[in-house]
Amino acid sequence: MGEQIDAVVEAWRRAIVLCTEAIPGAFERLGPRGTAEIVTGLPVATLNGLIQIAPVVDVDEVTAFATSPRLAELPWGLQVRDADAADRVAAVAAEHKLVQRSPLPLMVKELTDADATAVEPTVRRISGADSDLYRRALAAGFEGPEFVFEGFSAPALLDHPAMAPYVVEVAGAVVATSFGVRVDDTIGVFNISVPPEHRRRGYGRVATAAVLTDAYREGARTAYLNASVMGEPLYLAMGFRTAETWTVFTA
Repeated sequence: MGEQIDAVVEAWRRAIVLCTEAIPGAFERLGPRGTAEIVTGLPVATLNGLIQIAPVVDVDEVTAFATSPRLAELPWGLQVRDADAADRVAAVAAEHKLVQRSPLPLMVKELTDADATAVEPTVRRISGADSDLYRRALAAGFEGPEFVFEGFSAPALLDHPAMAPYVVEVAGAVVATSFGVRVDDTIGVFNISVPPEHRRRGYGRVATAAVLTDAYREGARTAYLNASVMGEPLYLAMGFRTAETWTVFTA
């Protein structure tokens, strides 16, 4: 089980690398002891920072990476894979004023024929031509300013052959978004968002299922995502299981 989760975490990292390669000015590096530095350049702490990829955190490497000049002018965070790791790096996080600690579940699902069912007719797989629409939809769903989502709605990302962006529409309005990134036989599920006025109607589930359906048809057999604590029950109901609960340190 541990090796499978390690493989999922590595697939997650490779998916993020694909995204950084498509975002101008973004950066990623992986240290020899399993610490990744990921910089999107976007002004959101969880989109820049350090992430434990290896099964065991290396505090010395985290300490060294935390001095990266690329992080100096950006909001950033530190993510580790378990509570023991969080305790071990808490002092490093505090040195950089990252004193807020939040849980971040990593959830995994084995895909089957049941995930190849037809998706709702309101789901549409979009392209780079829909960049403005997707940016506005992400801003509405995550309740943030549009400029924050410029990188994640760039045509280079939306048209990338490993990536699959979706919107769910009702009466011409976007009511949910989703985004898949394929790495080998895994699919990472990202950007599940629903505007406040459309929540609790099942649209997030529809958007998630769209990613799983197409990915399974295209050869993916394992899906993963990072869920909010609020969203965790939805994904459990869809057949995901919580493989790890990461800890995120932010300012």
